[in-house]
Amino acid sequence: MKKILTLFLFLFVAGSVYAQNTENAWPHSQERDKISVAPGGQDITINRNTYVWKPFSDVVGISLYGSRYRKAKSSQFWGIFLSCVAAPAGALVIAGYAGSNDGTMPTILGSVALVGSLGAGIPLWVKGRRELDWMLDDYTRRFAPQSNVASLTVGPTSSGIGLALNF
Repeated sequence: MKKILTLFLFLFVAGSVYAQNTENAWPHSQERDKISVAPGGQDITINRNTYVWKPFSDVVGISLYGSRYRKAKSSQFWGIFLSCVAAPAGALVIAGYAGSNDGTMPTILGSVALVGSLGAGIPLWVKGRRELDWMLDDYTRRFAPQSNVASLTVGPTSSGIGLALNF
């Protein structure tokens, strides 16, 4: 029993000491001079050329996700266009011909354009935005600077309680 307690104490102290090392974490506010941004904001360099992280842009999106990124951008663009341009144009046609006697057909066409534009535009906009958000989250999870902090976790496993030292 003493050996197990000594082992747990050693793992806990080792993880705690490693977690207190400030050189392993994201730079703090007093270390901002070690972060440099290239002209135009294309590259972020941390600790003088030790880690280069490109902000998520069209170039990064196309190079990593290819046609999936292009389709998501296209869906979002057409959703915005239909919702913000075509639907108000249909509403203006309805408003323009609403009071006239010969405006039955343009009013019907404007109504169809308004409903169709909103019915197709909003789902396209939402689908494209969700896909782009997923790509941004995936890019950040895979390529953003990670902190090197150790953590000790106790939790249930299939055979009882387990201890995990993550670093």
